[in-house]
Amino acid sequence: MPIIYVGIGFIMLVAGRPLYWIFVGSIGFLVGDYLMERLAFMPAEWNNIILPVILALVGVASAYFFRRWSARVAGFFAGGYLLVYLPMVLGAEIEYISPFLFIIAGAIAFVLLLFLFDAGLVFVSSLTAVTLILSSIRMDRLDRGAMFMILLIFGLISQYLLLQYGKSAPD
Repeated sequence: MPIIYVGIGFIMLVAGRPLYWIFVGSIGFLVGDYLMERLAFMPAEWNNIILPVILALVGVASAYFFRRWSARVAGFFAGGYLLVYLPMVLGAEIEYISPFLFIIAGAIAFVLLLFLFDAGLVFVSSLTAVTLILSSIRMDRLDRGAMFMILLIFGLISQYLLLQYGKSAPD
């Protein structure tokens, strides 16, 4: 499923805040995929996409009904995702990540989205998208740090421009 992750990552990289239901749905997809890997209750490979798609649709529906609160909850899971995968993307080896650290990272992202929603969501969604993209592709000759910075700057600028010059959000 790396091609799906790269596609989701690029969509979230460009439109994570201007269309924050994409961010919420993407995080729902990642949570569903994590649960499918850990629970493994569907043996066929094509069945592994069912739960992630269902949770992505639930995330999109929750963004419609609960608006910014669903993005804040998705930010909690994005913070934990960043704690787990960001060091691996940048080349560091992590020996142990406790659920307590996951909760702390998630709480930091939640509080960031609570007080600075627009700027926080641009930052969290860009970081999550870049981490998702770089963890899904193999790069033998390219420097991961340089690619990380290029994609992060691209995501921050594109989301800022879409947010500033796009239509105003309904909420």
